Amino acid sequence: MEAPKKLKVAVIYGGEAEREVSIMSSKEILKSLDRRKYDCAPIEIPAGGGAAWVGELMAAAPDVVLLGLHGGIGEDGSLQGLLECLRIPYVGSKVQGSAIGLDKAMSKLIMRARHIPVADDVFIKKGEDFARFREEIARLGLPLVVKPNRFGSSIGVSIVRDPAELDAAAARVRALDDDILIEKYLRGQEVTCGVLETPEGLEVLTVLDIDADSGDAFYDYHAKYFNEMTKIEFSSQPDFVQTMIQEIAKDVFRALNCSGYGRVDMIVSEEQVYVLEINTLPGLTSHSLIPKAARGKGLDFPAFLDRLIEFEVNGRK
Repeated sequence: MEAPKKLKVAVIYGGEAEREVSIMSSKEILKSLDRRKYDCAPIEIPAGGGAAWVGELMAAAPDVVLLGLHGGIGEDGSLQGLLECLRIPYVGSKVQGSAIGLDKAMSKLIMRARHIPVADDVFIKKGEDFARFREEIARLGLPLVVKPNRFGSSIGVSIVRDPAELDAAAARVRALDDDILIEKYLRGQEVTCGVLETPEGLEVLTVLDIDADSGDAFYDYHAKYFNEMTKIEFSSQPDFVQTMIQEIAKDVFRALNCSGYGRVDMIVSEEQVYVLEINTLPGLTSHSLIPKAARGKGLDFPAFLDRLIEFEVNGRK
């Protein structure tokens, strides 16, 4: 009997934004793809730019693309638009969902319109005078979370507990050449919930509780990818709260027009669930949340990748 034809899978990684995480994710993906089912072609976008990788991608002629990118052109809809123009199927959110998902301020605007709870904030666009917003920021109260509007992995995020720290926090964001989002700090249990698109509808993964190494810490870049002391556990929240978290995750996924898979980060504060953000290309490293949440549903990482590819190739009809 003739062996089933293997699918050609290209894994695109690298770029400039969150490059280190992208390389770690792509290594995990390539290690986990079943070579009995797939012919794999790693395609690196160089840090310095250039378009030679597009020729490599076209020469590989993949049946489907897995994106091991995070942030920047890999997650903001730009690369997704290129793949659409090349008519190459790819796993994950499409152009609109990617662009909205990476833009925290726009995402929150849509979520508020859909009555999905989010933290109060002040949004300062690139080029606007920071001093004009001081009274509005003061009304939020302390502590504050100061973050770039379009970066992931908590890069450039600061917790401000003293007004004297605010200018330095804003400068860290401006150094990334991005808009500034200043949010009211919410005390509580940080949680996350993955969402998968299936032919039958949306499926949620196991809810996870996130605890950084210190009671005064937050789930920053180091805690996400390098700190072995960061605790990621299957949630101990009451069942009714976990159900609420899962329903909100699906509501966010739909509201922002996401596709394929994603991860919705939230915080439970006084039994109210607030959405922090959605990740349309969440990290897939050995420390990442989605693989652990998938294991909670009986899916090891190779099986999880199979599900994503199968849906994109055959389920999206």
